[in-house]
Amino acid sequence: MPDVEVPVLIVGGGLSGLASALFLRQHGIDCRLVERNTTTSQLLRSTHVSPRTMELFRTVGIQQAVWDVAEKVVLGKYWSETDLPPRQLPRAILRANSLADVVASNVVVMEEGANLFTNVGPVEPVWCGQDRVEPIMLREARRRGAHIDFNTEMLSFTADADGVSARVRDRGTGEETSVRAKYLIGADGAGGKIRTELGIERRGNGTVGHVLNVLFKADLDGILGGRRFLILYLSHPEAAGMLFKLDDERWIFGWFCGPEQIEEGRVSDAECVDLIRKATGEPQLSVDIHMTMGWWMAHEIVDSYRSDRVFLTGDACHVLPPTGGFGANAGIQDANNLAWKLAGVLNGWADEKLLDSYEAERRPVGRATADQAWMRHTQWSDPGAANRHDQRDQTVVTTAYRYSSDAVVGAHHDEVFGHDLTIDGRPGMRVPHVWVTSGGEQISTVDLAGTGFALLAAADGARWAGAAETVAQRLGVPLTARRVAPDGDLTAPRGALASVCGIEETGAVLVRPDGFVGWRSPGLPADPTAELHDALSRIVGRPA
Repeated sequence: MPDVEVPVLIVGGGLSGLASALFLRQHGIDCRLVERNTTTSQLLRSTHVSPRTMELFRTVGIQQAVWDVAEKVVLGKYWSETDLPPRQLPRAILRANSLADVVASNVVVMEEGANLFTNVGPVEPVWCGQDRVEPIMLREARRRGAHIDFNTEMLSFTADADGVSARVRDRGTGEETSVRAKYLIGADGAGGKIRTELGIERRGNGTVGHVLNVLFKADLDGILGGRRFLILYLSHPEAAGMLFKLDDERWIFGWFCGPEQIEEGRVSDAECVDLIRKATGEPQLSVDIHMTMGWWMAHEIVDSYRSDRVFLTGDACHVLPPTGGFGANAGIQDANNLAWKLAGVLNGWADEKLLDSYEAERRPVGRATADQAWMRHTQWSDPGAANRHDQRDQTVVTTAYRYSSDAVVGAHHDEVFGHDLTIDGRPGMRVPHVWVTSGGEQISTVDLAGTGFALLAAADGARWAGAAETVAQRLGVPLTARRVAPDGDLTAPRGALASVCGIEETGAVLVRPDGFVGWRSPGLPADPTAELHDALSRIVGRPA
């Protein structure tokens, strides 16, 4: 008999692993997470928290906690302003030879975000290091009952038709434990062993560079005179790299180097100080080095996100350049997509066929996201490169992507990303954002996703409530109907939902637990119960 039995074993305690634990517990699924490091990330690569990720954090109640420790992202055009309020960073990517060039506005503006996020969602993106985000996720996952062990590694695993057996070891005591799980989530990163042991190949443009991240303190704000940016590429021939701000005190300089320089301890603190002084063009700059971490940039995606009862998430699935801030957000969204599907199967209201839609939905998004990061990498590394024609807006990539799978009832999408920021209620897209009032509180239609399905009916769709109740009882699927109208249980002006969802006032949209539209009815059919029953049955893999 195994020492521990659990529905889901998660290997890896980074952003995607913690997200897996957090979202599984949101659905009431017991899980155990093991992470070989002794604590959450101390030095980081991830800093951009996209609007879509903040929406997911909102559903589990940690949006405000992240907001409280983060920098707000504002329109890129403000990068040259000298009087911005505290904790605001313009969404600007710049290239210059020194900080003095930034002060003189002698820069190349490589990207200058111009869209307003509040037009498409209830929350805005933030700039926040994973060293601050991960502890918040960890606390909430544990509060919800997740069993999380640091300084613990998985030694081996075997999968069979009924589950996965694993051996894990406490690295402090040496004690070994056998774990039996229904499913295994491999969130063990780009260099993890689970993918390779499964024999899953990773393909793409390969390794494109090596970076030594240097975390330091220095008075760069005083030199810049209040000017701010998300990322500044610095072009000194001996110290080329990227500079970005973490918070009021800390900065990171990512030095573009060779593979040998990223080895731990290979570059001394004194050499790091010299690199930062050269890169910034400030030879007398006082620099306090805190930590260094080497890593490699690549463009690769796995051939499969799944092998029977083992699933991959985050960097274990896709490795992409940091340009655009897409990687960590994609990993968190992988976890959210997978969690509700595992919950449906484990709770008995979905067939195992639903799990096939995880790869069908997330792999095309992962591949297209990696390609968008690659385009930005080549463009930002060489501003003269002529490949911007197929770049899509950052918010399109992080929020307006589209799913096509058996868990979406409707026409499949030709592309993962559209050419403009459109979220219009079509099945396979995140539900459009509409402010509504519920119980005296203003919420978004995006907030209605979470632990079950939501059927949102327009003003004249009162009959959908009875249909939803009947279908929920027949299928045993968690489903709640809400009418959006001046006199509805979600109050909003007449037409507020219909106008953005492409339906009539008698129509409805069926929103999956991950916030994506699974099906929509433009109007009221002759038999709404039969239509809804058929759609929901197909989504959860139980067609009549």
